[in-house]
Amino acid sequence: MSESTVKLLNNPYGQVTFNLFRQEEQAFVDKSLMIKFLDDKGMSKYPVLLRPRRFGKSTFVQMLKCYYDISYQDRYEELFSGTKIYEENLPTHNSYHVIDFDFSAVSTGNLNKLLTSFFVAVADGISDFKRRYKDFDFDYSKLDRTDATTLFNEFAIAYKDYSDSQTLYVMIDEYDNFANEILSKDLDLFLNITSKDGFLKTFYSAIKNHAKNTIAKTFITGVSSVSLDSLTSGFNIARNVTSRASFNEYAGFTEDELNILIPKLVDVAKLGVTTKEIIERMKPVYDGYCFSAEADKTVYNSSMCLYYLDMVREKGVFLNPEDYLDPASDHDGSKLSQLFNLTQKETAEFIIDTYLQGGVFYVSKLSENINLNQVREYSLEQLLSMLYYLGYLTIDREKSSLSGLALKIPNRFMSKLFARCTIDFSFKNNTEFKAQKLNLSALTSCEDDISSFAESCSEFLSRIMNNQVLSHMNEMALNLALYAKLETMPIVNTYVKMQQSVQVPKEGERFPDLVITVNKGLPDECIYLIELKYLKKTEARDKNSESILKRAIKDATAELTAYKSAIDFKGRNIKAYAMVFAGADCVYCQKY
Repeated sequence: MSESTVKLLNNPYGQVTFNLFRQEEQAFVDKSLMIKFLDDKGMSKYPVLLRPRRFGKSTFVQMLKCYYDISYQDRYEELFSGTKIYEENLPTHNSYHVIDFDFSAVSTGNLNKLLTSFFVAVADGISDFKRRYKDFDFDYSKLDRTDATTLFNEFAIAYKDYSDSQTLYVMIDEYDNFANEILSKDLDLFLNITSKDGFLKTFYSAIKNHAKNTIAKTFITGVSSVSLDSLTSGFNIARNVTSRASFNEYAGFTEDELNILIPKLVDVAKLGVTTKEIIERMKPVYDGYCFSAEADKTVYNSSMCLYYLDMVREKGVFLNPEDYLDPASDHDGSKLSQLFNLTQKETAEFIIDTYLQGGVFYVSKLSENINLNQVREYSLEQLLSMLYYLGYLTIDREKSSLSGLALKIPNRFMSKLFARCTIDFSFKNNTEFKAQKLNLSALTSCEDDISSFAESCSEFLSRIMNNQVLSHMNEMALNLALYAKLETMPIVNTYVKMQQSVQVPKEGERFPDLVITVNKGLPDECIYLIELKYLKKTEARDKNSESILKRAIKDATAELTAYKSAIDFKGRNIKAYAMVFAGADCVYCQKY
């Protein structure tokens, strides 16, 4: 079945203008029922909802604007008929004057540029309000263009004259985006703007002041709580509702939502797969996020999903999700490393060791108001909370309890970012790591005997282990150490991947430890598949070590047999090896 006979909707990747979705025939996931929870009488009138970047927060804010704003009243049927909230028939729709501010594009340069840019963001919101309400008269051309607080105060006064009732709804999207960017680049500037005398506190104090008789409600989105103290100290009526189960799915896609969305965006029949099979491939890479210990579902990163589905539709084939990660995502190993630089070295090492051992992280509660003006580095609980807010960690529902939260890495994408950070933090600046070389001559010559490579691995590991580059060695650490070293030794037309996703017939997705492609694309191309196994020194000295070694070899052999049959390697020259290490020593290296 071709695209000409299957009517597909347009992919909304990168689009936030909810009011244009229907007229431009864009698919969208219906999150409108969240409005019912916002309208609940027990809900704060000033909620703050935090989520990682690229999760669809801005689209949600624009939906709220279309729903609540009086100027969209004539389009209510067009925009909301068929949605879940339309069926609720709530009286609050189109009953407020909405002004929305988007702080995602505020400049992160010096203080003067920041103040000017923040002023412009507030002015843009006011200009949009004036376009929707032609009879609203407000001239701010003579105001100081670095003083957003005065601008907002003057707007609120003008609005009070304009409206007889208190119906102003203030929405702020990405309240902390620029502050988080500054934190990663200029700590002194960050401390300046978030201090008790900083402009952020005075701006939000102005909002609180006008909540007495002008502002009816506010809705604020952001990413982390690192700026929340500056917000709440000036606007202490705000309520962080991030962890409420009712809002777990307000951003991101659930599996049920993807089941509906995918057939609208790609011709599933033409791909020769089912929607279920597409979701199964996406799940380990994009899914796993949970924002409430009481929630019964996890969510997928929505931007990642839309980008991947757009690429599948463009290329017309079923693609490996790990090879198509949203380039607009700001998650990267360097930002993770920057967080680690704001804590004690021992704290960072504890987190890395826990990750390497496949463990979970425990906190008594999430830190809501992290103020770096009061403490100049993160405690363990604060750092784990930041990793959660930024999306590097998420709630493990099964291991959490009333006494505390368990946090885990949500998916393979984030696991690889942790791997990258571990490499940077543990290896890259170590002199022993830099000095030692691996003997790659056998690999680059496509030989079958790679014992010289194995011997050089042993020498390399013995040096970095003795130098305490890693406080604990295990199979994951072994994999990372060798991968990191191979990456620092660029050989022309030789490529190294760690735990590359491959499809094994009847078994599904599998992940070889190391895949080294030599002479890629040439007639003499060959691919080395290396499965690594690690035994502790105590295991190697044990009287039963021989049986332990045999079991490790048996496991590696079974895995290599599966990898060699992968669809990805069909018709390729494959050389598969099991390498077993006892401590730093490679005690077994054999081709299969």
